[in-house]
Amino acid sequence: MRFAAKAVGMLVTTGAIMTAALVNASAASAVPPPCAGYATSNLDGGYGVMKGSYNLKKGPYAGHCANVARLGSGRVMYFHCWVKNRHGHLWVFGRVKGTRTYGWMSIDNFRTIRHTNYETCRANADRDHL
Repeated sequence: MRFAAKAVGMLVTTGAIMTAALVNASAASAVPPPCAGYATSNLDGGYGVMKGSYNLKKGPYAGHCANVARLGSGRVMYFHCWVKNRHGHLWVFGRVKGTRTYGWMSIDNFRTIRHTNYETCRANADRDHL
């Protein structure tokens, strides 16, 4: 009888620990990715030409980060640096030619990419990951 009581107690404890772990994992995945916090020095001399009309973003995430501006097909963007976001997508930070407008654009939105070295953006000191 004592063995059965101990076994039930261990199962209850194990279940409670597993539930707590799942709750913590869900909370961690619910934290949105950063839209700011990148050191974006001009480390890349390349540029790209837009293949369609796409939003320039405040961070390297399409669904999460706010829009800066809408860039039409044929617009040129000068590259400063690159990151691969948490979803594995490559994004570039840069400036829109002829403007003082800066932001992030997915590599998927360019029809032409020239002279880039794909230099990685550096995380700011207060961030330990991109």
